Parts: sequence; structure tokens; C-alpha cells
Amino acid sequence: MSKVSVIGSLTCKEGKADEMAAVLADMVAAARSEPGVEIYSYHRGPDDTFWFFALMTDREAMQNHGQSEAMKSAMAAFGALAAGPPQMTTTVPVAAVGFDL
Repeated sequence: MSKVSVIGSLTCKEGKADEMAAVLADMVAAARSEPGVEIYSYHRGPDDTFWFFALMTDREAMQNHGQSEAMKSAMAAFGALAAGPPQMTTTVPVAAVGFDL
């Protein structure tokens, strides 16, 4: 099976970037215990925009992502801070440095 990557971005409400960063850190901590999660990261950019990259072992791991109680709890505060829905694209990696395909 092919690994699956997810790339995306989200914008938080004005003045909420620090709170969003804390929520995203909680989500990363929760993702550590999810089977099949190889990379799960958020990156802060300009204008209160956050960028996301995840690498999962396969499509099943991607479909099961976010179902743990720890992740559901971490995600609970996300919606109140987001300016809108995240923009996410699911892809299949074809070449990389830093992780095996």
C-alpha cells in the first residue's frame, strides 16, 4: 500500500494565533498515539495562517485519524479559533528526503 500525505492550511481568527498554536500543539501530542501516523506537523506562517503536513502509513491510517478520544478532546477548541474550515488536500508522496516511501 502507498503512504498518504495531507497538506493544507488554515487561518485563525484575528488575535487568536497564539491560542491556535497551543491547540495545534495539543493535537500533535494526541496524534503521537494514533497508529499509522509517521509525521504530523503544523507550521506558523504570516497573517495568522498555519500550514499542515502529515504522513500516514496508508489510507486506512488516514481514515482513522482523529477518532481517538485524545484527538477528539484536542480538536474541541479548534473550531472556535478558526476563521473558516481548513483547506486540506490528500496526496500520495512520490519522492522525498527525510522519510522512506
